[in-house]
Amino acid sequence: MNEKASILVEQIEWIVSRVESSCNDLSDAEYKWKPTEVSTSVQWQLIHISRIINVALPRLIKGVTEYTPEGWAEDYRDQDHSVDKLLSDIKKGKEVSIKKLKKVSNEAMDEEIPLWGGTKLRKEGLFAYIGEIYHHRGQLTYIRGTYKRLNE
Repeated sequence: MNEKASILVEQIEWIVSRVESSCNDLSDAEYKWKPTEVSTSVQWQLIHISRIINVALPRLIKGVTEYTPEGWAEDYRDQDHSVDKLLSDIKKGKEVSIKKLKKVSNEAMDEEIPLWGGTKLRKEGLFAYIGEIYHHRGQLTYIRGTYKRLNE
């Protein structure tokens, strides 16, 4: 594995472990609770993280704009998934993304690939989407903290 990919692999492994630990002792009520009517829930955050790691990251690694994992439901984001299902999907996505990422050369990290708004370096897209996982994990913990304070 090249050195640039190894750093990204560590980042993915670490943030997925943090997502998983952030869901410890999650009640059903807390899982679907939203701070306001127009806010998102922990469930929504996990669905979004799952889509990032299962669809967006492999697209970036492959350098293609149209990629969907085999068996991926077109309406995945609209389904009522359990927390266990989402965490399992996130773990599977992590394993697939890491396996694919380990094969990307240092040179390929600096290749221009099709991304939003044109082309960008592959590594820029990977930085952005791994950062999105951090961002949504933070939102997940904010929702849990707010729920806890309101229900103590």
